[in-house]
Amino acid sequence: MVKTIEEKCRLLNYQLYLLHTISKTIKETFNENRILNVILTGLTANGAIGLSRAAVFYYDRDKNIIYGRKGIGPFDNEEAYKIWSELSKKNISLEEYLSYNLEKELATQKFPQTIRKIVINLDELNEENYFKRVIKEKQIFHMYMDNKQASIYLPKEIETIFIPSEIVLLPLYSSKDIIGIIMADNAFHFHPIDESTLLLISLISIQTGIALENANNYNIVQKQLEELKELHSAMESMQEELVKKEKLSTIGKMASYFIHEIKNPLATAGGFVKRILESNDISSIHRDADIVLKEIKKLEQILNKFSNFTLLTPMKIEKISLLDIVKEILDTFELELSKKYIDVQIDIQQNISLKAEKVQLYEILFNLISNAIENMERGTIKISAEVENSLLKISVEDTGKGIPKENIPYVIEPFFSTKNEGLGLGLFIVSNLVESYGGKLEIESVEKKGTKVKIYFPIIN
Repeated sequence: MVKTIEEKCRLLNYQLYLLHTISKTIKETFNENRILNVILTGLTANGAIGLSRAAVFYYDRDKNIIYGRKGIGPFDNEEAYKIWSELSKKNISLEEYLSYNLEKELATQKFPQTIRKIVINLDELNEENYFKRVIKEKQIFHMYMDNKQASIYLPKEIETIFIPSEIVLLPLYSSKDIIGIIMADNAFHFHPIDESTLLLISLISIQTGIALENANNYNIVQKQLEELKELHSAMESMQEELVKKEKLSTIGKMASYFIHEIKNPLATAGGFVKRILESNDISSIHRDADIVLKEIKKLEQILNKFSNFTLLTPMKIEKISLLDIVKEILDTFELELSKKYIDVQIDIQQNISLKAEKVQLYEILFNLISNAIENMERGTIKISAEVENSLLKISVEDTGKGIPKENIPYVIEPFFSTKNEGLGLGLFIVSNLVESYGGKLEIESVEKKGTKVKIYFPIIN
């Protein structure tokens, strides 16, 4: 009796040691293949769980199929003897056993190769089938399966591999939903799968789901960082090219500024990626991943501003109705105008048109109207157009807070802004776009009374 208790204690200690070792090992990697190797090796490790074979199947929700991802173990008695005799000769520790590179052996073994070829269509299975029930009911199934039962309770793709034997099926979870199935049996060891064994397998299954989700999150973030690095490299190349061409006297300084702006979100994203790598808390990983995505959006905004800035040379010139494009822009601000109780007055004749590149003209007027709205709470915006001294004068006038007299000379300078947010490029872009058409920009403003921005375009017949 004493011996039996001692044996049980030794087994329990070894199982706990196995669980700890598996957990520690998978925390050190974000490689999916490596995680699966460790988990499946742990399930088939002799002396603790001692299952003969174990396999992981993934669930594709969109296609409603289950497909074999990885398997470890022998296909038959002959292969079982060969595998275990070779492993016993190596005389390695549990840590070494779990870390052992199995890929060469797996490439020549029949069982793992067979698992990889399995594709099961759940729509073709009856409602009693255990594979279908694991996905639907999200519970563990433990049974001894003979040939008669197999056709009812297991897919035909599995019958020839796992029958007859004692089998266990477990759902494999991410934090959101079921992602697959772990299947194991004792076809060659014949060690009974008791309650303690089932509990241990369940704990390993939970560890597997967490590890696979962490690996997936890591790979997503890594891909995004690689894309950011490519963008950063492209920006540096753009800087060199723009400086060479000397499109503007300030272009080199501007490009340097944009690169400086990009470095901050990149550094923030990198810091949170490091936290993701060191964390095993799913909620923390999700939170940090969201922060990384927000930093990526910041980069997109900066790049869009830079893209707008570089479009200073007219491209496809066409005749554009000024009234139509003003109405199009105002439609985008309809809700904001309503919330702020801003009235818009338009004094533009339908027949007034302008020859320009539509995207650039839209950018010019959008910036002017957007600035007027931002500087107001209630009041009136007046948008007008008239011919003056052979030039088409377009005016955007607001009754907002105005600009301090000392700031007026600087508002069209790059990076000058009185706002807490923004790069201070709106009027700078407008000014340069207008000048690219041979026009000019003028600003009149009285603090606390309002601002009037006038742009002049040469009339092109």
